[in-house]
Amino acid sequence: MPAPHAAGAGKTRDTIDVVGARTNNLRDVSVSIPKGRLVAFTGVSGSGKTSLAIDTLHSEAQLRYLEGLSPFVRQYITQRNRPKVDRILGLGATLAVDQRRLNRNPRSTVATITGIDGHLGLLYSRLPRIAPDPDPAADPAADPAAGAGPLTTAHFDRHTPEGSCPDCHGAGGRWQAQEDLVVTRPDLPLFEGASPWYAKWRSGEHMFVPALAAKRGVDLGRPWQSLPAAFQHEVLYGTGEEAVEATVDIPNKNQTARMTYTSSQPLRGAIAEVERVFVNAQTADAKQRYLPYMRKQACGTCHGSGFDRAARSVRLGGLTYPDLLDVDVREVRRWAGHVADSLDTRQRTLGEPLLQDLGRRLRLLDRLGLAHLQLSRSAATLSGGELQRTRLVAQLGTELSDVIFVLDEPGAGLHPADKKHLLDIALELREAGNTVLLVEHDPELIARADWIVDMGPGAGRLGGEVLVSGPPALAAADPASATGRYLAGNGPRLRRTPRPVRDDAGWVELHGLRAHNAAAELLRLPAGRLTCLTGVSGSGKSSVLGALAAGVAAALKDTAADTVREVTGLDGFGWVAVVDQEPLGRTPRSNPATYSKAFDIVRKLFAATDAARARGVDASWFSFNTTGGRCETCTGYGRRLVDMHFLPDMWVVCDTCDGRRYGPEALEVTYLGLSVDQVLGLTVAEAGEVFTEPRQLAETLAALDRVGLGYLRLGQSATELSGGEAQRLKLASAIQRGAASRKAGLVVLDEPVSGLHPSDVQRVVDALDMLLDSGNTVVVAEHDIPVAASADWVIDLGPGAGPNGGAVVAQGTPDTVAGADTPTAGYLRRYAAGLPLLDASKDTRR
Repeated sequence: MPAPHAAGAGKTRDTIDVVGARTNNLRDVSVSIPKGRLVAFTGVSGSGKTSLAIDTLHSEAQLRYLEGLSPFVRQYITQRNRPKVDRILGLGATLAVDQRRLNRNPRSTVATITGIDGHLGLLYSRLPRIAPDPDPAADPAADPAAGAGPLTTAHFDRHTPEGSCPDCHGAGGRWQAQEDLVVTRPDLPLFEGASPWYAKWRSGEHMFVPALAAKRGVDLGRPWQSLPAAFQHEVLYGTGEEAVEATVDIPNKNQTARMTYTSSQPLRGAIAEVERVFVNAQTADAKQRYLPYMRKQACGTCHGSGFDRAARSVRLGGLTYPDLLDVDVREVRRWAGHVADSLDTRQRTLGEPLLQDLGRRLRLLDRLGLAHLQLSRSAATLSGGELQRTRLVAQLGTELSDVIFVLDEPGAGLHPADKKHLLDIALELREAGNTVLLVEHDPELIARADWIVDMGPGAGRLGGEVLVSGPPALAAADPASATGRYLAGNGPRLRRTPRPVRDDAGWVELHGLRAHNAAAELLRLPAGRLTCLTGVSGSGKSSVLGALAAGVAAALKDTAADTVREVTGLDGFGWVAVVDQEPLGRTPRSNPATYSKAFDIVRKLFAATDAARARGVDASWFSFNTTGGRCETCTGYGRRLVDMHFLPDMWVVCDTCDGRRYGPEALEVTYLGLSVDQVLGLTVAEAGEVFTEPRQLAETLAALDRVGLGYLRLGQSATELSGGEAQRLKLASAIQRGAASRKAGLVVLDEPVSGLHPSDVQRVVDALDMLLDSGNTVVVAEHDIPVAASADWVIDLGPGAGPNGGAVVAQGTPDTVAGADTPTAGYLRRYAAGLPLLDASKDTRR
């Protein structure tokens, strides 16, 4: 056991002692963790690292905090809601960044996630005096009198009554249908390819267009562009008060009779009709169907900012608040320095502390490779790694000591060039007297920790034990430790046989690509091959990936995409799958079994049992999403959401079903000796052993296991899955779709090996090869150098991040790109030479 860190001297306990932890797959784990140190929790994916560090240590610390607040809270925290552990000694306050709970609320931005918006709101509402824009014509809503009353931070929040634009209510504009998106091929007849809107019967108005054409004497068989302009205008914008009578024959369901429907009414027009059905759509998925025909148009009053006149009028350091939100972090740092230098004596007392704390957060964003982001950048547009590091800034931006920081794979999604900064930040937290618990897979980061807790030996039921608790050298010497082999330099390298890319191969070509900072007149990717997009964090990889998916999807539907002018080379393609790290669901109802459709088959098996037939129930009765066999107290959740008033709402285990989701009658029905809740409690690997038939169920479970998810419980809530786990579930579905589809598909993946142990990366790469074996094309955006080195084709973006990136700086085979002069090329060369990727010449340990 190491000597206590100096900052921890004099404390009654220098270790955090865990006794008898049984959370998730932990098997009666007892371990002592030194305080005041950088401690890495390691092990293969699913070995129990997160279960120990977050689900046990952090969860217990949070519950202890809540219990200390109010007896009202205490009544809901029973033993069943606590982590399964006998006792934890020496546990203090914790702050955690858990990659499984990444907030992608549409209102969340870089500024709100990091807390920077609060600092800026105080600075803008207190320091300057309101003044009109230099050119009043530039903003007619700006009024010198706008500053007559006192300002608060609410005036600089576009989601408040005080701060929002009165015309767009803070939205910055609205979605409006566009002529060129409704009619995409004017050289074709309206119902024969000119308009994707009229390609299918999307609304009742379709029946009136032929009637209008007959009334106007227009031949709809002619190309759209040759039709009279007045008729075109009526089809798009309606006939005003003039009614059009239309009669349509509708076949009856039994196909032996027909119904005739006649109606007389004015024609709204396609533009108004698109907007009507979009507004009335009840779900996000339903709205998504109409977005291809629409663009978001900026509000004319606030010019798209969403802010009221006060925020648009106040200037500080030469910029209004909306102006500042739209520049990148580097520019905001320069602005903050300028404001600090210009403070007068009266402003300094208030301004200096705010600017110091603001500067600290901005520096962290820069050091974590996020200086290219704008403060207004929506959380929904960030990659998984960017979003997690943005949340990390909020936790690390405060000067605290004697706190336990729990960081869940903060290196995920980071380019090797940026990982050194992450390590420095963790060490600075340690130097300030804190304990840093780092859940991590990267051997080079782990090697620089003071202490490691290595879990294993396998995943799921094969893990949950402490293999090593000690300095990294101790794990490196342990032959049973998978992590130790990589620490000792003996870990197996990624194996893959590249598929040659010949000049005469098929190529998917993107013409006129424009997305965020990425731009290319022509981007070519080999069909039927694995292409890897590389580049430093913020170089445009995710932007290109999103533009590729949207462009191909639009081209296959013969519609237009905002990000790509044209896509060619899609002969034989029939579908696109986006395998991203978005959550599968936001409630405990969604889980691997329901997402993969495996539970549909399981429910049918239970419904076919003699016990179910005797009760006269069908498969839907075994669903926890509908009334029937489920527990009605918790409506099948297994948990209840308790309103904690001034605290965040809290999920507690249902007292009626004890978390089993079902009522007693449903639990009495068994299949192969298992009740339905016991099936949901199986891991994917265990279920694969139990359900060897029917074939479709066995194949689904095998696909999940192949992508490295054998350790997941079938009924594990989607809210508990990491972004990488959710992504691999989607990958398993894509593999099955690729094998079953008659046409080739394009599968795009954003950082598919993020959050994976090096020994598990091989599984994902093998899964990608399965997609290629089925004739599909795979494109990944990835920072992992071994994955990039094993790809068939590499497109390196850069040269830098944000406005300094977005261009193709090198492309070709991995060997070709390794010969270029780019940051990624240098790491490809180091990997090929077997050298460590982090700078090994600087020992950051004390």
